[in-house]
Amino acid sequence: MFIAARIVFIISLLMSGPFRLPAQQVVVDTPAQGEAVQGQVAVVGYTDVEGFQSYEVSFAYQKDETNTWFPIGSGDQVVRGATLATWDTTTMSDGIYRLRVKVFLSDGRTLETVVAGIRVRNYSPVETTTPAPDSSNASAALTQPVDYVPDGQTPTPLAANPADVTTFDLGSSLVKGGLVAMALFICLGIYLGIRAIFRRG
Repeated sequence: MFIAARIVFIISLLMSGPFRLPAQQVVVDTPAQGEAVQGQVAVVGYTDVEGFQSYEVSFAYQKDETNTWFPIGSGDQVVRGATLATWDTTTMSDGIYRLRVKVFLSDGRTLETVVAGIRVRNYSPVETTTPAPDSSNASAALTQPVDYVPDGQTPTPLAANPADVTTFDLGSSLVKGGLVAMALFICLGIYLGIRAIFRRG
């Protein structure tokens, strides 16, 4: 009976909250590589990695040899398929930029993802809204001036917004359901075994 009680307790823990499997990398869902953006741009992705402590979102010019990054936003809560930060592109000159999400881990290491070839088009025509497979090809096809680096310009980060359910959440729910089903089968087997023992007695 003690084993059965422990199994029931484990099942109740699984049912009381979402079963989370930490991801192994930082993911940015939007904006995509080569995408043309305007105005307030929601940066959506995942920071659910083992040892997570905090994250920061920043941007840089596509061809900036100094590798200078300008902050957009940050947070100390795990994000799964939700808005990490809102990028106000109206304070910037049109051009091609890189977007970076960096996660700081409890052991001192960092993980990051960089999305290249993002085309800011607030003040010039948008060539296409379809992301280019290769940022270098996308740059060659543009008729507007690109990679212009204005002096002393940084954006003002805005508050993050909630997002919807993602495939990662669905996969986690599937794993959770499988564990619950397995635990129920174990409980049933223990129950039948105890019942058989009492009948023999």
